[in-house]
Amino acid sequence: MQNKDFNRNLDVAIIGAGFSGLYMVHSMRNRGLSVKSFEKGNGVGGTWYWNRYPGAGSDIESLEYSYSFSEELQQEWKWKERYASQPELEAYLEHVADRFDLNKDIELNVSVDEMVWIQDQARWKVTLSTGEVISARFMVMATGLLSSPKKVEFEASDEFKGELYKTYDWPHEDVSFKGKKVGIIGTGSTAVQAIPIIAETADELFVFQRTPNFSAPRNNGPLDPEYENRVKAMYPEWREMQKNSFGGYVSVNFQPMFPNPNAGADMSDEQILEEFEFRWKSGGLAFYTSFYDLLGNKELNDKLGDFFRDKIRTKIKDPKKAEKLIPKDYPILTKRLCADTNYYETFNNDYVHIVDIKEDPIIRFIENGIQTQNNTYELDQIIIATGFDAITGAMVNLNIKGADGKTLSEEWLQGPRTNAGLMTNGFPNMFFVNGPGSCTGFFNPVLNVEYQGEWIGDLIDHMRNNDHSIVDSDVSGDDTWSEKMAEVARDTLFWGSNNWYIGANIDGKAQVMQLYLGGFPAYKEYTKELADQNYRSFNFLN
Repeated sequence: MQNKDFNRNLDVAIIGAGFSGLYMVHSMRNRGLSVKSFEKGNGVGGTWYWNRYPGAGSDIESLEYSYSFSEELQQEWKWKERYASQPELEAYLEHVADRFDLNKDIELNVSVDEMVWIQDQARWKVTLSTGEVISARFMVMATGLLSSPKKVEFEASDEFKGELYKTYDWPHEDVSFKGKKVGIIGTGSTAVQAIPIIAETADELFVFQRTPNFSAPRNNGPLDPEYENRVKAMYPEWREMQKNSFGGYVSVNFQPMFPNPNAGADMSDEQILEEFEFRWKSGGLAFYTSFYDLLGNKELNDKLGDFFRDKIRTKIKDPKKAEKLIPKDYPILTKRLCADTNYYETFNNDYVHIVDIKEDPIIRFIENGIQTQNNTYELDQIIIATGFDAITGAMVNLNIKGADGKTLSEEWLQGPRTNAGLMTNGFPNMFFVNGPGSCTGFFNPVLNVEYQGEWIGDLIDHMRNNDHSIVDSDVSGDDTWSEKMAEVARDTLFWGSNNWYIGANIDGKAQVMQLYLGGFPAYKEYTKELADQNYRSFNFLN
């Protein structure tokens, strides 16, 4: 029966229509639930809708960074590149939405203004930007790991009279750099991808860098048909390997390969160097699976850092530029490794400049450029690529009020607390996918949402079969998982850099490990045990 206080009643409301949101629409609908996804963009794709800056693309191979739930989909889609670019990923997700008729349950150009839990109705009251108020029995937060831009304010930014762009909200029309003096602020993964493309046509390019990043060669190119056919012929086995690996990607040098089971501490220097060279030739994120103790053994980590520094020096002709671009003061891999195409080589052009804004900080924007403490840079275009309030940002910036009237932002002020990355106490019937407490960020997010989505669907089926109307995580469940996450992260090297995994890139954000570092197999074992034990540490009400 329609509740007169609401415009619509739904079984499941999903926030977001990227990889996670699309899968959750498909999964929930297949269980016979009425479902709608609300997406603030004008198209599906999430990350791959918004981030269309020059050079945007994935750093996980296309054949692995894709859905596994449909064998027909896996076989029919033809990837163009080893690592898909933004246009191809957006086209893929549009194809998925069309092929599985998901669009009818996705509402675009709609954001959420407020979510309030109504205890006596056992439902969420959701106020949309359209003014419509809906009632949902369950909420699924599919808001994305890197979807809330870091809030960086520059003095007098409204005084700049040139073209101002933000990489996370890039125009849909083409942007020309030809003959322009361009400034880009940031040298994270986004800027590493964009800088070589911008430099192809810009008259002059100034790169404003606070902290240099380690980057491995992406070694991208057209996808070899023979390699594609070999993978597609063994996709079931390939996917099984992915799902039983630590990070969910297993291709190294175009071969399916489990992570190296050895500890670097047990290897000779020659063996370590051989492994590093092997991974360098493969490109991308292969280093994460080179030795299992890389993020806990400082001596081994330093060896990899030195290996990268030597490689970078061979790429940059000007020693002064090289020293500015070489990271020196934090452990490698504790900030997410970048993957590039000719990033370092781009600085061999005389018209590409690196500005160290630790030494010479940005003071303000001016009418025709940027003023630093010691210099003035005349610019036609400024591009802001300063990163994200990762993992929690998209959720805590929403007005979400739980069972006790507290907001999620208040509850998570000291860091997110979840029960296995699936729920948090005090916010009944609200689930997370690819969010805090999950393996995402260290595990393939596409495979992760397929697993978490089915786990959540099974829990909802359990509720329907047992006439439960409410489920909430018990405080003990949040405590246990938070302690487990902290224990795994405690002796790692992540605390030695201002990385987004621990929230250290955001001023004032609590510094706690926001993701599970124990690997997907251990995560899967833990969550399956919860379900097998009648959903231990979850409380149900009729």
